[in-house]
Amino acid sequence: MSILGKLKDLQCMAKRLQGVDNRLSLEKPHVIQFPVNDICNSSCQMCNVWQKKLDSQISTADLAVILSNRLFAEVSGVGLNGGEPTLRKDLPEIASILVARLPKLRTISLITNALNAENVIAQIDALGVGLQDSNKIFSVMVSLDGVGDVHDRVRGRAGSFENAVRVIEHCLVSSAVDRLHLGCTVIRENIFGLHDLLDFAILKGVHIKFRLGIPHQRLYADELTEPFALSSAEKLHFGMFLEGAIRLYETSEIQKFFYRSLVDQLLNGSPRKAGCDWQHRGVTLSARGELLYCAVESDVLGSAIDCDSEKLYFNNKKHLHEIVASRCADCKHDYVGLPSPRVAARHFLVSLLDRLGLPLTQNRRRRISASINSITGARTFAKRLKAYRNIAEDLEKSSKWAPEEQNRKMRVLVVGWYGTETLGDKAILGGIVGVLRNSYSAIDIHLVSLDQTVSAVTLEQMPDLGDISICNVEDGLKLLTDIDLLIFGGGPLMAIDNMAEMQVFFEKAKHLKKKSVVAGCGVGPFGRQYHNQAIKAVLSSAAIRIYRDHKSLYNAQSIGISTNTDLVVEDPAFAWLQTSLSALPIAHNVENDGKFRLLLGLRDWPVEQYAGHFSRAKAYRIKEHFEECLIEFLIEIATKHKNLVLVPFPMCTNSHGGDDRWYLRSLLRKIPSLKDRFNTSYLSKELTPAEALNVFRMADAALAMRFHSLVFALDASLPTVAIDYTLGRGKVTSLAESYQVPHRSLEKIDTEFLVKEMTAIISSPKKVIPVKPATFPAMFGKVLRERFR
Repeated sequence: MSILGKLKDLQCMAKRLQGVDNRLSLEKPHVIQFPVNDICNSSCQMCNVWQKKLDSQISTADLAVILSNRLFAEVSGVGLNGGEPTLRKDLPEIASILVARLPKLRTISLITNALNAENVIAQIDALGVGLQDSNKIFSVMVSLDGVGDVHDRVRGRAGSFENAVRVIEHCLVSSAVDRLHLGCTVIRENIFGLHDLLDFAILKGVHIKFRLGIPHQRLYADELTEPFALSSAEKLHFGMFLEGAIRLYETSEIQKFFYRSLVDQLLNGSPRKAGCDWQHRGVTLSARGELLYCAVESDVLGSAIDCDSEKLYFNNKKHLHEIVASRCADCKHDYVGLPSPRVAARHFLVSLLDRLGLPLTQNRRRRISASINSITGARTFAKRLKAYRNIAEDLEKSSKWAPEEQNRKMRVLVVGWYGTETLGDKAILGGIVGVLRNSYSAIDIHLVSLDQTVSAVTLEQMPDLGDISICNVEDGLKLLTDIDLLIFGGGPLMAIDNMAEMQVFFEKAKHLKKKSVVAGCGVGPFGRQYHNQAIKAVLSSAAIRIYRDHKSLYNAQSIGISTNTDLVVEDPAFAWLQTSLSALPIAHNVENDGKFRLLLGLRDWPVEQYAGHFSRAKAYRIKEHFEECLIEFLIEIATKHKNLVLVPFPMCTNSHGGDDRWYLRSLLRKIPSLKDRFNTSYLSKELTPAEALNVFRMADAALAMRFHSLVFALDASLPTVAIDYTLGRGKVTSLAESYQVPHRSLEKIDTEFLVKEMTAIISSPKKVIPVKPATFPAMFGKVLRERFR
């Protein structure tokens, strides 16, 4: 789209923002969705077109007449789909008519299942060659729903993937194709194969879009349910995948906004925010020559062959308004269009910078974001703190329990970083809840979550936690008047904006004279002053403070906390792990296959969080050097030990903590020579904590970077080498030293150290590291019995 076109869109958005009615004025369509036929040679799970037989379909003569109507004078893009559009032998003639009859046409897009590769390639070449002299853009999208058998199962035809690859590889080198994309329809069958598919697309150098499969009337699938009935865990998996795509893959601001809207719909039940051209400037022309607004919800407006298309389109506004008012908020279809004014303005700015030769690169985005945050961060945090304080002050007592209740249960409210939990956070919660249940015969536990969908999946994964209620922050504040005990449940008290909520919880609990405890927490990393003040406020408001290491105690002292009566124990996750090691089923025995399994508990290094004391240039040099050493180490150790299997394992599968699956996969792509040496089984579907523990049991050694990868490795008695990404100032070094684990700070890492230490482990008989008995249950239990009865 031209700059003038974008300016027009911005003007349209400004009018929309000023108006009371959020509907955009109906205008002549800019885009036509044109299913050229209603038959298909595939047998897809999410579509029933393949069950239909050919009846009537629009002729090229009728199409020429239809497109001569004034309604189509502004059309700039046409999407040819089906059915399977390449089954029409006259497809090149259809394209010629589009060019001849649509004066403002710029792009023709073709979507194909690529099942009959030979025919599809011939049709693509014929279309592309025919369009070359017309100065139009020819875009091809190949539908690809998985790698190998996954795609074949979704499409219901053996050989589908093989044929799709043939078409993709042809389009990559064909001068007839201007743009090539892949399109994935996400259903239950392929939802845990999305990461593999994205890897395939990246290695091929082809952009891919992901759309959620939905009941669809044009595809005769409006009554299908099973392919689309995602479980809460499947929805969360897709949501986290899209969050990663937004952050690390997708470049289009409009597509990012659509993904964000879809994630919000899936995980929070929110109404659709993404724009849609079919609400005001899009039209569907069916294979039979019928006119509709959108293909998902619109009734047939009439025959464009027999009637005036312009009248059909503009005289049925009432039907369109009914769709917008009653259907669009729930629609998850991948239509896009004008988004909110803020996103439209950002999209325009990015496009303008690109045209001026100043692209908004990832590093430039980071610098802009950091500059804005340094100016507005304190003010934003203060507003956040004030908002939650106001909620706490304004809440009327709404007791969940009757005052006269006899022998009532102990009422406990657990807060922390739940809703963003890593595997380690889940083990921490298991350790804390285990002590609580052992300490009180009758207990009622409420978990405050920053994202209830995430925490609900955690509870599904951990039935040993028993019956726990989940609530959001506001509802948690309501419960403060009735609880007996408030717990900050493990993890670090660190410099992030969500410290505002934690500060309000502990300040309000102290004001209400409620018992409170910081249970097995780290302290740090520190950050801006307002964050550090919030950390201090939580610690000073807590009646009891239990740290997970002495470094955290010293950090608390450094911000003015008197620690004379404070306690230090190991991380609460140890308590859950030691209980689980004896209670869980034994892992499948793989000791006799001659392989040595090296588990890689690695993560992307969050430069902004841990290298703020360096210049940005130096911090990124350290990061680059570390990754070079890591790659050199993996190549050298795998070359030296032919029986070595590398097992990358994600400790965090939540986008808020930096989803390790994305980093580990990007690392693997940089070492194609070791492709066959990696076991990538754990880089897609999230494992339950019990399943994860079994993976550690099956390994022979570990390279641990994530703190809780070291915790899990130690509790599984794995010989381990540790990398301290906190640069020797925090939890990893402290834990490694207490167990005499070889370790080195990230900025001092070299290949020689890693190879030497790991070779010593591989070359020696497996050394069992004695696990220290967990003291957290006894210490925390004692506090509960003596202070919180």
